[in-house]
Amino acid sequence: MARLLLLPLLLLLAPGCGEKRGDTLTFTGTMDVNTVRVSAQTPGTVTLLGSDEGRQVRAGDTLAVIETDRLGYQLDQNRGSLEELSRQEDAARAQLNASVIARDNLRVRHARLASLLASHAATQQAVDDVKAQLDAADEQIRAARISLSAIESRKKQVDAGAQGIRKQVHDATILSPLAGTVIVRYADRGELVGAGTPVFDIADLSELWTKIYIGETELAFLTLGQAVELRVDGMPGRTFPGTVTWISDKAEFTPKTILTEETRTTLVYPARVIVKNPDGIFKIGMPVTIVAARTNAG
Repeated sequence: MARLLLLPLLLLLAPGCGEKRGDTLTFTGTMDVNTVRVSAQTPGTVTLLGSDEGRQVRAGDTLAVIETDRLGYQLDQNRGSLEELSRQEDAARAQLNASVIARDNLRVRHARLASLLASHAATQQAVDDVKAQLDAADEQIRAARISLSAIESRKKQVDAGAQGIRKQVHDATILSPLAGTVIVRYADRGELVGAGTPVFDIADLSELWTKIYIGETELAFLTLGQAVELRVDGMPGRTFPGTVTWISDKAEFTPKTILTEETRTTLVYPARVIVKNPDGIFKIGMPVTIVAARTNAG
């Protein structure tokens, strides 16, 4: 790229902007790749690093492990709380059952006394006393049910908290979400990381892309899906097939890396060219030349 910029003819061209040569258009660009940033979801100390920069990984490979002793203690506390709440639940349920039995007996007694009252074999006071006991029993049942419901709700809260902790323990083992190459490692063993802290950047280097900038006069001669050729300095005479996979619908000003005020104000359309890279020839940041045959469009 540096040598190209020294040529007088290209001093007025933006990086990636096209140059017409007969039936072809020539662009310059820099290779790039889509990366996936893998971050820690569980805060803690990194105890194991399973990969390093430049290493190939498969989807599901262990990239790093974060210490979970503190989470283990929290799980023990939750387990103890659940056991205590289970005992309280059993006691509350037993109390509720006993209150229901006592209430049912009072109902039978009240019905019997009411029948005796009709034949003047029992007093109104006796009936009223049993009715008061029956009402009290109903209140006891209501209170027992409220207490039992509160215990059950508390158990659900503690269990949900335990599930959240178990999820953190699971996430403490950081797995690769894809097959690719470790581009950047951000953390070291023994380092304390927080939730959301980047740990690795991973990319699939089997396919790279470069952005080019198409001038307004060139736009009619390039189409989406068009096949192009890529050339690399140091490999004279060798070309690589690429494909135009995206052309912007919106014009923008030429990037600020332009050398002159005139070309800085030129409107261009960004586009993306993808190239397969099974042999690893293309590297991130590598300058390339893209040659496209002019179509008959326009």
